[in-house]
Amino acid sequence: MEQVLNYIGVPTISLKKAFFPLVVFGRHLKDHFIPHARNNYHPHVLAHRNLALMSGLMVTVKIFTIALMSFGPIAPAFSSAITEQNIINLTNESRQQYSVPDLTENSVLDKAAQAKADDMLAKGYFAHNSPDGRTPWDFITSAGYSYLMAGENLAVNFTEAENVETAWMNSPGHKANILNKNFQDIGIGISQGTYQDHTAIFVVQEFGLPAAVPVALTDKPTQVQTSAVPAPAQSSAALQASAQVKSANSSSSNPPAQAPASQPISQVRSDSSAPSPMPVTIQDSSVQLVGGNVQINAQVSGPAVKVLAYFGQQAVMLSPRDSKTWTALAPSSELAQTDSTVKVQAFDIKGQSAQMQLADFSTNTQTNYNLAGTTPVSYVTFMGQTFNPKSAESRFYMFMIAGLLSSLILAVAIKKHIQHLPLIANTSFAVIFACLLFMTG
Repeated sequence: MEQVLNYIGVPTISLKKAFFPLVVFGRHLKDHFIPHARNNYHPHVLAHRNLALMSGLMVTVKIFTIALMSFGPIAPAFSSAITEQNIINLTNESRQQYSVPDLTENSVLDKAAQAKADDMLAKGYFAHNSPDGRTPWDFITSAGYSYLMAGENLAVNFTEAENVETAWMNSPGHKANILNKNFQDIGIGISQGTYQDHTAIFVVQEFGLPAAVPVALTDKPTQVQTSAVPAPAQSSAALQASAQVKSANSSSSNPPAQAPASQPISQVRSDSSAPSPMPVTIQDSSVQLVGGNVQINAQVSGPAVKVLAYFGQQAVMLSPRDSKTWTALAPSSELAQTDSTVKVQAFDIKGQSAQMQLADFSTNTQTNYNLAGTTPVSYVTFMGQTFNPKSAESRFYMFMIAGLLSSLILAVAIKKHIQHLPLIANTSFAVIFACLLFMTG
């Protein structure tokens, strides 16, 4: 090799100097992980002092994680709850991104979608066609919806409305239904129960184009202008004949008939067709993180006099920003500690109210759905970064366990006839200790 390098003009000494750092690094790597004569068949990484340092590091990580979760600023694990209104809002948001008109919620399609969701839960299936052969169109027509075009999307085993919409938009077929410009109506059905031995939520989304164009009716009667019509002029002979008839009938015992008294138009409108006061309703609601606070927005129609947002045992009053929009700010740390669902409720002057479930704020986004076997999730802000310390801690312990086991296997397998029992015992103890810290959560 040296003769070849000399022949092409590459000095051998310069080449050795260039690769010398790599050679030194390779030697150190071998000394730390591979048992051989130079390290007395005892890898440095498994030395007693290094194992003690690694054990101390694992304890430090556990203490740091506990302290960070106990005293660090909490960022709530936020997700929109799976509700009819949230699914419709997200669907219309997706359509708006593609300049497609919004869909209108239809109560008949809601009925059809709910019947399909309940049927899937009761019979334990997840498919467009039921085990007894019923198609989506059977559910739609049975509910009383007559259509020119219809579509259906299904979802199961989700706990957040955003995840449902994301999954649908990532599927070409479901996305085509959501963005179909011909659809005008939408209905949502949600059913929660046990499916395949675990708690699940079925979501059914029905789309439709009605067969008949609805006729817009007004609640105000049409006013007709009337005018007096002059009576035709009668000849003198006719007047005399009329006088003779009246004279002949004057002795009749039956009194003359009277025309009914007329009523003013305003009174008729008041009795029959005056519109009743419109009830208060919540058309839309949203929530977004703004710094360390959570901004709650609600679109309210009707004569609302008060709008409240409830979370746990606490409530915050929303302030009107205009005639329909109400808003409020709530500390994100309080929302995260309540471990509950946020609801918005609007009241009118008569005490009547409308309520909408808005979102989940909790250390565990799946708490409200009673799912078993989940690890609590808590996000904290540290040095300007929001992350999940438990997840980082778990990854750290898994890395330590994998590294220690790999080093131990190499030390035992490479030189089977030369073994150090203290090395095996100490490394095994460190692995068990790391497993215990990992399992303690």
